[in-house]
Amino acid sequence: MAIGESIQRYPLLRLIVSYLCGIAVADATYQLCSSLSLLSVAVGVLALLAMLGTHLLGKRTAYGVASVLLFATLGAASYSFARDRIHYPWSADEHTYEAKVLELPRKRARSLLLAVEVHAMRDSSEWKPVHRKVFAYIEPTAAADSLLPGDVICFRSIVRPPRNFTDELSFDYARYLTMQGASGTVYLPQEQWCRVGETRLTLRERMIRLCHHLQVRYMHAVFKDDALGVLAALTLGDKRMLSDEVRATYTDAGVAHALALSGLHVGIIYAMLAFLMQGVIRKRSIRWLRELVIIAVLWLFALLVGMSASVVRAVSMYTLYVLARWISRDSSPIHVLSLAALSMLLVHPLYLFDIGFQLSYMAMLAILWLEPRLEQLFARCSLPRIPAYFVSILCMSLAAQIGTFPLSLYHFGTFPTYFLLTNLLVVPLLSLLLPLTLLWWLLTLLGIPLSMPFGELLQQLTQWLNLCLSHIGQWPCAVLHVTHFSALSVLLTYLLIFCVALFVVKKTSRTLIYVLVSLLGLSISLL
Repeated sequence: MAIGESIQRYPLLRLIVSYLCGIAVADATYQLCSSLSLLSVAVGVLALLAMLGTHLLGKRTAYGVASVLLFATLGAASYSFARDRIHYPWSADEHTYEAKVLELPRKRARSLLLAVEVHAMRDSSEWKPVHRKVFAYIEPTAAADSLLPGDVICFRSIVRPPRNFTDELSFDYARYLTMQGASGTVYLPQEQWCRVGETRLTLRERMIRLCHHLQVRYMHAVFKDDALGVLAALTLGDKRMLSDEVRATYTDAGVAHALALSGLHVGIIYAMLAFLMQGVIRKRSIRWLRELVIIAVLWLFALLVGMSASVVRAVSMYTLYVLARWISRDSSPIHVLSLAALSMLLVHPLYLFDIGFQLSYMAMLAILWLEPRLEQLFARCSLPRIPAYFVSILCMSLAAQIGTFPLSLYHFGTFPTYFLLTNLLVVPLLSLLLPLTLLWWLLTLLGIPLSMPFGELLQQLTQWLNLCLSHIGQWPCAVLHVTHFSALSVLLTYLLIFCVALFVVKKTSRTLIYVLVSLLGLSISLL
């Protein structure tokens, strides 16, 4: 399928690409132009007027150009306003601040990392509103470790803008903090802060507290060691109890996505909910009620696990898919994926720089576009149900890896060579672990003695999975390391993938030239 045909079939792709380009241009020029927000708004108004004029005159080409310009300026404006909301002129002197805890404390090497929203700063004899997110590095104590979302703390210190602590160019920590929405950082010894109360809890804060309560129940159950950390990550998205060895094992085996809640987990939860609801709501006339309940439960799950980008993407896709069917609109998966991405970036444009967001969308796009073409290779063979199931896992894993490996090389510099084998092991086992865990929770809450044997079964399955992945990670050439892979190399790699797929479909001399040119450009970028 040529690029022009793709744009005609999925017109929303043109708009979202324009929006992404606007965000990228704004990110590159934000520090150079102090009035970028106003400039973007002015250009956007002109583009909107041009769209109206060309529509009335029937100029389709000019209308398309104006719509592209409008979405590009919309992306630039949304990015600029988001950055403006983060910036705050922190005082260089020590002041007293009042802040609300946003997340559970995360352990660092010598401190606890705590995300807080600073409400006010005391200047002289009055309190001034601030309303900015700050990352506080607190001295590890029992009081600090017990802080929960919604707690209010008061501290006296110097809040500084995000900055790099070393001169190394390999990782821009200040930019990372800014893209996380942090306006500043502060270090708090034990004697410089205290808990002063609790605000009225929002739904998100209540769900995070519930998640923390579930984590404590895990720790008091039969689970222990690495199995405890893996189960907490697989079901609640909590990676705080994972050891460095387990993280490295899953990364080297090519299944790090299993530890990060993603569309796979949401899909399994959806399948369980649909199965349960099918027995409760059977009438077609009220089928909408079943879908509405599933949507509500999935969004509650997203709140429970912290609204990670990959989970929000999966739940947004299902919500938009259901809405599109209700209003009889285009509900094709790629169209829904594009609309979900555009919706998330309109609400929070800095999502674009989140690694989870990038990997999740590229994996899903590759699955939707490449997996059907890969399965066509096996369509001529009438396979039994079980082999066909594993073939579908192979095709899905291969498509997802093709879609994400350029980003993985850019962000992590590694490529797991046995990812097909490990995904054949992990995907079926994960489909078994999640329902078993849900059943264990049900038995535990009801106080049924069968919860102990189920807990032992989960413990053994998780330990067996960790052991298998550890052995695979020690095989020869299990991980390939790439030391130089720039952003330009990422773009050229995706261009090469697209050209190769185009050549497989078209098989013309022109598409072959596209492949050779893109391959040459990638080779030059790697020198």
